[in-house]
Amino acid sequence: MASEPAPGFGPYDPKTNKLLSFHDHREKFLSGEDTPRAYLERSLEVINRCDEAVMAWEYLQIDRAREMADTSTKRYADGKPLSPVDGMPIGLKDLIETVDMPTEYNCELFKGNQPIRDAISVYYLRQGGAVLLGKTVTVTLGGGDPCKSRNPFDTRRTPGGSSAGSCAAVGSAMIPGALGTHARGSTIRPASFCGVYGLKATFGAINRQGSYSAAHSLDHLGVIAGSIEDMWIMARYISEHAGGDPGHPGLYGGRMPPEPKKPARMIVLETAGWDATDEASKEAFEGLIRQLSDAGVEIYTRKDDPAIEAYESETHNSPELWRKLYRFEMRWPMYQYLDYDADKIPPRLKAGVQEGAGLTQAEYRAALVQRAHWRNMHDELAQRCDGMITLGSPGPGPIGIDQGSAIFNESSSIIGMPAISLPLLAVEDVPLGVQLQGYTDGDEALTATGRWISQHVLKT
Repeated sequence: MASEPAPGFGPYDPKTNKLLSFHDHREKFLSGEDTPRAYLERSLEVINRCDEAVMAWEYLQIDRAREMADTSTKRYADGKPLSPVDGMPIGLKDLIETVDMPTEYNCELFKGNQPIRDAISVYYLRQGGAVLLGKTVTVTLGGGDPCKSRNPFDTRRTPGGSSAGSCAAVGSAMIPGALGTHARGSTIRPASFCGVYGLKATFGAINRQGSYSAAHSLDHLGVIAGSIEDMWIMARYISEHAGGDPGHPGLYGGRMPPEPKKPARMIVLETAGWDATDEASKEAFEGLIRQLSDAGVEIYTRKDDPAIEAYESETHNSPELWRKLYRFEMRWPMYQYLDYDADKIPPRLKAGVQEGAGLTQAEYRAALVQRAHWRNMHDELAQRCDGMITLGSPGPGPIGIDQGSAIFNESSSIIGMPAISLPLLAVEDVPLGVQLQGYTDGDEALTATGRWISQHVLKT
């Protein structure tokens, strides 16, 4: 059956797909060849053409965005931009508080909710001159029933969740960057489905205060972009000014993207997701691994090293461990929301709360011990390889409204190591992301690896 792309989109090809980039326009802004206002207007043209089909946006503040872009244009004309994100149109997942736009969490309980503050990430983006264009669609409270957004390359398909609107907006070239959140697969999975770059940094490396958090030991701020360079610039800028989560040192690395670096050795992970992956997706991924091997990257699997086999075996039950951690931690404030008006909480969230209610403190403590063991095993693998590579999802976004499986994302979310989705594969004429996983505080090194792999694969 033929795909049904949004207007202006055809069958997906990662080598020819045109995502927006921002960092390479800054010199044009300074020279007057281009302006932030003109850049914004081009984005608005795409939104006007595509968003009726993609439905990425919950709220747009177009007039205010034009004012921001005009002010940014003047700063560039004066040779005084505020930051690397000055003038950059950015979408904000509607789980992230904004002082000038509603924050409704896609939940009837919060209809009309207007925060009196920005999330710390938004505050510093605003201080840096970013053009905060609007709020993007999410699933209810980040974990509820599927939302209205569609995949830009086949609108019959899901864009994933819960950062659905953010990834769909970047994937359809409406904007060059967006913020999401991530507790299970909420950045990496939709980035895989929508053909964009997505970063789940080291746990705690990017301050998430002011964004909705259902499970504090799992939640991350996600950074989504049309280029890996903009992905890094956004993440590094926010962390430089907002810091990491309290008690965490923030994102290590330079302000500008690291130079591409060829990895010497990579571990190919099956994870619990390989058995759920369709044959076409397996073949596409295995073809990419052959490309890396042919380029001289040493590839290791569970068959080559007992330590890798032990890690794969231990983390195979990641769905079970993730559920224990998430369900136990989500009980507050969900209990209070249910007490207030249970009819406004979707069935999927109610079921999760009910499952969490049956967990004991002893079971949660045992889950924490298991996670600590996984982290130790993962750290030991850093001595063997430069990073790990696997799929971002067990296939492209499924047809229908179901968000798709996050099974490839659970172990990295539990452990908290950095992960990046690279838009390098096409299956059934729609995107399928390749996921890189690194080591704690090794976000910059992982980005350098991601730049090299992206350049090699897309130019081969």
